[in-house]
Amino acid sequence: MNFELLKTITILYVEDEQALQEDIYQNISPFVKEIFRANDGAEGLRLYKKEKDKIDLIITDILMPNMKGIEMIDEIRKIDSEIPVIYSTAFNDSEYMKRTIEQSVVGYIIKPIDIELMLKSIQKASLQVENERLKISLLKMNQDLEKLVDEKTKELKEQNERLYYQLYTDRLTSLLNRKALLRDIDKYTNPVLLIVDIDRFQNINDLYGEHIGNLALVSISRILKEFVKTRDCKLYRIGADEFALIKEAELNINKCENTIESIIQIVNSKPLDITEYDITLRVNVTVGVSKEKNNILETADMALKKAKKDKSGYLIYSEEYNLDVEYQNDVKWTKVIENAIKSDNVVVYYQAIVDKNAQVLKHEALIRLVESNKVHSPYFFLDIAKKVKFYPQLEKIMIQKAFKITHDLKQHININLSIEDVVNREFVKYIEEELVNNNIAHLVTFELVESENITDYEQVIFFIDIVKKLGCKIAIDDFGSGYSNFAYLVKLRPDFIKIDGSLVKNIHHDNNSYLITKTINNFAHSLGIKTVAEYVHCEEIFEILKEIGVDEYQGYYFSEPKEI
Repeated sequence: MNFELLKTITILYVEDEQALQEDIYQNISPFVKEIFRANDGAEGLRLYKKEKDKIDLIITDILMPNMKGIEMIDEIRKIDSEIPVIYSTAFNDSEYMKRTIEQSVVGYIIKPIDIELMLKSIQKASLQVENERLKISLLKMNQDLEKLVDEKTKELKEQNERLYYQLYTDRLTSLLNRKALLRDIDKYTNPVLLIVDIDRFQNINDLYGEHIGNLALVSISRILKEFVKTRDCKLYRIGADEFALIKEAELNINKCENTIESIIQIVNSKPLDITEYDITLRVNVTVGVSKEKNNILETADMALKKAKKDKSGYLIYSEEYNLDVEYQNDVKWTKVIENAIKSDNVVVYYQAIVDKNAQVLKHEALIRLVESNKVHSPYFFLDIAKKVKFYPQLEKIMIQKAFKITHDLKQHININLSIEDVVNREFVKYIEEELVNNNIAHLVTFELVESENITDYEQVIFFIDIVKKLGCKIAIDDFGSGYSNFAYLVKLRPDFIKIDGSLVKNIHHDNNSYLITKTINNFAHSLGIKTVAEYVHCEEIFEILKEIGVDEYQGYYFSEPKEI
């Protein structure tokens, strides 16, 4: 018998026979928490109404003066339909027994009462009481959890908004920054992009100092803000002395040129008054323009460089400036890729990921191409491989080789996959088969690049579910590099996030990078997600990251990528 459970039970005992009531009270009270006593149904009902928050169980005689026990229970059931009831009776009347059954009682004790049988009946009823308590406790926990989730969601939304502002806003001018421009470009159907570069701005810094230079940049940003107020375009600061304007393209070339010339005339003619230092500056600008939907930023920059070289004030990009060079570059790398596949010169390099004691935990697999003993990183060939349809073949070769090494050496490995990879059902099936054939799923972590380009979450989650069921883990790569949506983590439930190197590499000099990294780390840990810092290139950064509480580390400070 579970006496510990009985000690938590408070009983209302209703019995009109005083001697029996006293006898039962004396025998039962040592085993339970408390007993309230009543001499008839009417008194029992009043006592229940007064002490109902304390009473867990009712034991009552059926037939009593003033109010029968069965009538008392009918009234109590209107208040609490679930409270356990045990009847004690010597009366063997089928009519009353039928009514008590309809009341869903948990037991009957026939007089004369056997104390041991009564205790067993109380214990049986106490299980129902305990279940009800558990249900109430779980309900309360659920309500508390919902409240906590709401509070956490609000807090995370506020953190996300602050982080979003920091990531996409230039601190000096409060304009949108380069990351914001890269984010926004795809929102335009036919964009025209203008890059406004301040000529010889370094001379201002050299002559007056960086502080005056910053004040000059703020003044220029105000001039440009006024300019865009009357025009349907957005303004960004994208470099130390470069601003950008983007809008839907003007089909009339003359109108587009008028806009460009207006910018040049307004900025060049407006004196910059640095009143607190009694300095007046004048600047000139050069503008590079592109209407190319693809590579619009690069082509606008090409136009800017040519305009500065030609001292022409501005230039609108034309394909003739770079088409031949780009074509030749594509042809060159297409041959390199094709030869590497044919001659088995697609190789896998590995970079260590370590713990806080610099002990190696696993390696990240990185694809390389070998050409005449020269090793090429994917920076040079991966985009072209996608363009000429060699990418799937390269990815399969890399996975095949990485899985073999993992199988042979029994070492944990991280493998990068793009969103395009994981939404490709055929490619996912290939990965699944290779994992099963090599029996290495428990050693593999797949890194997915954090991106705003996910439109089909179902397909991504489908992939994650498949590989996790096999035993793999999931990491979100480059988190913090741009589109840092915390909801992304909640949806995809990764095991790790890799904090982007653009934050980590400057963390010892840039307080914003420090704060953002700390926020990301704390947020991940609040969701039970481990963190990995990339681009750890010196001891100082390593120590700062350890102090923040990052779980794992990767970078040239520990190891450069190499063959195993």
